[in-house]
Amino acid sequence: MKRYLATLLALALALFCFSAAVAENRPDTWIADRTITIQCYVDDIGYALPADINGTPVMRRITELTGIKLDLRYTPGESDETVMAAQLAAGNIPDAIVSYLNNSTRPEFPILLKAAKEGLFADMTPYLADTSVYRNYLEHDYLPADARDNITFRKDLDGAYIFQLSIPAVDRSTEYIADDKYIGGLYIRADIAADLDVAAFSLNTQEELYDLCVRIKEGNYTDDNGNPIYPIGPKYWGGSYDSLINVVRSYGFSPFGSQYGLTTDGQIVHEAQTNFVYDKISFARKLLADGLMHPEFFTMDATRCEELCKSKGVAIISDIHNYVELIYSSEDWIPLGAINDVTGSKSSYTSGKGGYGCWAISANAKNPEEILRFFDFLATREGKLLCEYGVEGLTYNMVDGYPVLTEEALAKLNDGDSDWMINTIGADFGGAGFVFLGYMLTNTDSKVEFGESRPGAGTGTTYARAVALAEQNPEKTIIRIPGLDVSAYLSVDELEDVKANMDLLNYKEMVIQAIYANSDDEVKAIVESFRAQLKAAGIDRLYDYCEAIYAANPETIQLIPVEATVAE
Repeated sequence: MKRYLATLLALALALFCFSAAVAENRPDTWIADRTITIQCYVDDIGYALPADINGTPVMRRITELTGIKLDLRYTPGESDETVMAAQLAAGNIPDAIVSYLNNSTRPEFPILLKAAKEGLFADMTPYLADTSVYRNYLEHDYLPADARDNITFRKDLDGAYIFQLSIPAVDRSTEYIADDKYIGGLYIRADIAADLDVAAFSLNTQEELYDLCVRIKEGNYTDDNGNPIYPIGPKYWGGSYDSLINVVRSYGFSPFGSQYGLTTDGQIVHEAQTNFVYDKISFARKLLADGLMHPEFFTMDATRCEELCKSKGVAIISDIHNYVELIYSSEDWIPLGAINDVTGSKSSYTSGKGGYGCWAISANAKNPEEILRFFDFLATREGKLLCEYGVEGLTYNMVDGYPVLTEEALAKLNDGDSDWMINTIGADFGGAGFVFLGYMLTNTDSKVEFGESRPGAGTGTTYARAVALAEQNPEKTIIRIPGLDVSAYLSVDELEDVKANMDLLNYKEMVIQAIYANSDDEVKAIVESFRAQLKAAGIDRLYDYCEAIYAANPETIQLIPVEATVAE
């Protein structure tokens, strides 16, 4: 027995020494030897997952540094929002979740907030001060006001449960930085533009857009297969109401594209209660009736939209931007520029610092602080280099302190070889590869940290045309109007019942229904019914609440006065 115990003691001592030696060799970034399971409610992530996530060079290196492996899950459904609502309602979540959330007015937020209040998420407040990056979130002026007051550090929550991503390290929202600027909106086929003598960024009014569509139709243009085309088609990513904003920009009651606006006499109202709803509907109905707008403008799925655009099946894409490969990889399309907004301006607006996406950690997750430390590692400079650029010596080299992509990596970017970026390397490469890793970053300032706005933008030719288009944009003015959208205030406790009623109403669907109505009388009936539903929902209480706040401090709500006729 003594020999047996001595043997056990010797083995235990040897094991302890071995473990100590291993621990001594671990890097300072080490977190834990574990797999973190994350449910993603973001289709961009879901459709760009590596076949073997932990087998890519990037994840192998991340595991070497942190001990962490990933199990990423994505569940297709009617929409990411509905899938999330169903899974959270069932309490069926793993270690953490990731969702869309550019502000608290997104439809996902009420679902997330309800889950936080019901105890599904872990309070991360006790661990924030010990992080390298996320401790910045504790500084009062670091987060945008919406992210701070309405999402993470809400007064009606007893902790911090939901964390927005992509928070800029420095507020550069009013700086026009060409190689980081997305030029979105209307793009016209270059061959048709040349034939009709239409220059880039030359569009100004709704009337000019309509006249251009008529000229296109009279030109009898065809697609690459010789089929007739429509002058205006849906957005590149799939038909929806959102792309209508670019087509009817000057018929929007709010210059920001909000459903709420301010009249010149200081009244806050919903667009549906003004003449602008009829202007918007009438213009779209005219385009459809005259055969100028694709009949599936609002309904075409993303795959067909992409095929339609690539085969040049429309003359004008209603929504795409300069960092889509279709645009930056050739000169087949040129931007028409934004139509003047309701104020007659082409300026763009910002409320200041913003954010995009969010995460929350399950209340049932084992050692939630380890998951936070992993998210924190990804947001460090070392983590960002791995997430965006890959592995040093394999896909990039450091030159004068900045990463420079290898010739092979640049060639793959130029060729749009997403499979290589996702499966062979496993890095994000500015959204062109393994999207999850880029999505999870925050405290961003790429120009300062990496010398370029995205991998390859400063040293390669991949995005040369995207940058050139941004430099050609004649309107570079960005106006800062601080505050939140009116809809953000629906989340206050005093308006909980109003919000519940408003959640049952869908303005976008109403507008689409009216656009496809059989007669003008039917249009009026649809709009008037919606107006009555707004009243019944208690929307006047929202107005009273917001007008009092706005009167006390105009910087709390993002509004610009607009002349409008308001329905009785």
